[in-house]
Amino acid sequence: MDILNTGWFKVIDFEKGIRGINDNNHDMIYLVEGKEKALLIDTGFGIGNLPELVKSLTSLPVIVVNTHGHPDHVLGGSQFPNIHIYHEDMPLLKGCFLPENLKWAIDNVIQGPFPEDFSQEAWLNAKINNITTIKEGFTFDLGDREMEIIAIPGHTPGSIGLLDKAGKLFFSGDSIAACDMWLHLEESLPLSEYRNSLKRVRSLFDSFDKIMPAHGKTPLNKDIVNELIAGVTDVIQGNLIGIKHHTFAGDGVLYRFTTCGVVAKN
Repeated sequence: MDILNTGWFKVIDFEKGIRGINDNNHDMIYLVEGKEKALLIDTGFGIGNLPELVKSLTSLPVIVVNTHGHPDHVLGGSQFPNIHIYHEDMPLLKGCFLPENLKWAIDNVIQGPFPEDFSQEAWLNAKINNITTIKEGFTFDLGDREMEIIAIPGHTPGSIGLLDKAGKLFFSGDSIAACDMWLHLEESLPLSEYRNSLKRVRSLFDSFDKIMPAHGKTPLNKDIVNELIAGVTDVIQGNLIGIKHHTFAGDGVLYRFTTCGVVAKN
């Protein structure tokens, strides 16, 4: 596995046509190349010059898609002429660019040191450009590679995964990872709906082998989906005892499984 450290970003070559772009340890962005086009999955916090980096990695036309509408996934979208997001998360995306929310994020969440050419003033005044909404079943055709949108609501109403049948991969955003899934947010859906989304992903097991999450270890064995379904079922049925848990985005109840867990609403 080749790794290139560019300062704010760290580029990881996973396999042919698949690169991860570590956003200064905040999240993982993915660049997927086909024969004719490339797909950028998420855009990070928008601190580093992501378009310049992407241009150095591929000569193909680049399409940008967000897995959901949270700031660590969409704020870099201001650096691109057009982005795609699932229609249900449009309000979240627009809310991320409100001046008070940008100020809160850079004061409380984003960790430096920042690149020398970073302008906080310009960042605080960033605006999103053209937004194209997408729905379940929409497919990005990259030439020899198709990336299908799979709706997996739970973490947010418009959370999606991207199914890459050619590469046998599933890009899961913040919905499936080897860490604690945040379902305690105001916009998060009930655990029962999240479990339904996980079951939907499990129904696609014949189409992929590995999961590429936006946080934590990557890639993951798809068996983590079964662990999450079993764990969430135990929580719903009252078979697990949780503990109070504080996050910068609010308080919840933490339930730990074997390799992952969920933070649920109080």
